Amino acid sequence: MDNLLQMHNYNSLASDMISLYRSLPDARSDECRRLSYPSKLPTVSVIIIFHNEGWSTLMRTVWSVINRSPRELIKEIILVDDCSTWEFLKRPLDDYVVLLPVKIKVIRSPKRVGLIRARLIGAKYATGNVLTFLDAHVECNEGWLQPLLSRIANDRSVIVVPLIDTISSADFSYQYGKTITVTGFRWTLIYNWYAVPDRELVRTHNDVTAAIQTPTMIGCGFAIDREFFFEVGAFDEGMDIWGSENMEISLRVWQCGGSVNIVPCSHIGHLFRMSTYSFDGDEEEIKSRNNMRMVEVWMNDLKHLHYAARPPQRNVQPGDLTERMNIKSRLKCKNFRWYLDNVYPESNMGKDFVYLGEIKNHRSRLCLDINVGDIQSPLTMSGCHKQGGNQFFAITEDRMIVTSQEFCVGANDEHYAVISVKDCNDPLQSWHFYRQEKWLQHISSGLCMMANESAVILVKCDPHNVNLVWDINL
Repeated sequence: MDNLLQMHNYNSLASDMISLYRSLPDARSDECRRLSYPSKLPTVSVIIIFHNEGWSTLMRTVWSVINRSPRELIKEIILVDDCSTWEFLKRPLDDYVVLLPVKIKVIRSPKRVGLIRARLIGAKYATGNVLTFLDAHVECNEGWLQPLLSRIANDRSVIVVPLIDTISSADFSYQYGKTITVTGFRWTLIYNWYAVPDRELVRTHNDVTAAIQTPTMIGCGFAIDREFFFEVGAFDEGMDIWGSENMEISLRVWQCGGSVNIVPCSHIGHLFRMSTYSFDGDEEEIKSRNNMRMVEVWMNDLKHLHYAARPPQRNVQPGDLTERMNIKSRLKCKNFRWYLDNVYPESNMGKDFVYLGEIKNHRSRLCLDINVGDIQSPLTMSGCHKQGGNQFFAITEDRMIVTSQEFCVGANDEHYAVISVKDCNDPLQSWHFYRQEKWLQHISSGLCMMANESAVILVKCDPHNVNLVWDINL
């Protein structure tokens, strides 16, 4: 088990001991189970990309599609082999899939192209009305397909995403939560989940079966009308391997007249593990380049916000963006400010800022640092590294100090002694910066922020205390 765990980054021994067509708990709510769908729905091409994927996880993905989908809706399942090297994924796979009860196409790339371009290969071979992209280690749950197709049949310009349940990497148990969350991103473009906004609950009249609008989507499973997919620009072929493609298509579809919806009556389980995709070159450099292609095209009018949070990104070359800019022009797409105002108003990136950058103590020359950055974690002082990230702060016109993690700097509500990372809705987080004294005063307590060696505390404001002086150029 330990040897296989090192090879696959999950307990593949457990997977191999479980049936390829195991039963699963029905993850749908009672309300979802009572829904009925049109008798005529679009057909679907299910596209699954794999590279050196375990046999049992790959085939369990395929069998879950076959066994939990109305057969007449499955036009084909397309398996795109991104140049696997394991022998059982070659002739043995070809011999196996011809015996399956639905049409299977196996397409093999002669060289590694990465997840993004491999999905494009699959899409170009697809003939169904709808494209459904799945990772090679998922399991579709009961009734997963009809809600997705029904939503697209009603609106061809929507990307639909099922609720993603978890398949344990330790023992392959299927775990599903009943809480629906939507997805966004932080200043550094790290993906994050948050509660469904009240405005969405009002829009859907608290209907637990209604599609929920989400700013971005997770990339392990989604469906889109095939013709619309190509009309809106498919995937960015200038992106390498994988990384940011799910966010890029989310921003692009929203800004170019479409939408992204989570469909709560559709469930698939996803095996969360470390990626087994290898990178030809530096992994971080590739992901950074993918990010920059998205930022320069779809966040262009406010890209300085991202660069302030991650200064080294300014030096990354995104490559030729002509084709992506032409898509933006051809479709008369809206800008990123529109997206923040209308799609993602919960993001702090949409606020008005008076300062972006590091906060340095005048005496110690050390910088304010959010350390681990979790809620309630105390702030520290550390050497200024000019890399943004944990030392990036945005001071808003409404007197908040926002971190790159989308949290805010606040104070302990008991004794006002500890300065920590807080939720931005917490009332104890407003600050006033005295330009002449260069003090940061916590408004609720009237105390000032002080650097105390490696710690950060609140003390009485005192013109003789040089540790209260902060270098911020407002």
